[in-house]
Amino acid sequence: MQIDNAILDQITQNVMGVFGKMGETREELKRKIHDIVREGVEHFDLVTREEFDVVNELLSNTRIKADALEKRLNELEEALARMSDNPK
Repeated sequence: MQIDNAILDQITQNVMGVFGKMGETREELKRKIHDIVREGVEHFDLVTREEFDVVNELLSNTRIKADALEKRLNELEEALARMSDNPK
């Protein structure tokens, strides 16, 4: 999964606000926090919202098709049963 840099930047800014200056330059601290957060997030099996939405839509479409096929199968089974009950 590709991590959204805007989210990492937001987290980094929040953390920097808490820690303030710790004897390192602002850019060094920002880079280190950014790297730590990125490393932590990469350990999770996450998907982006876009990926989730695509799979969710695919699942929904598949469910609709499966329901239609199930309905059609029931209709065919009923027709076959009627033909078996009324042989000509």
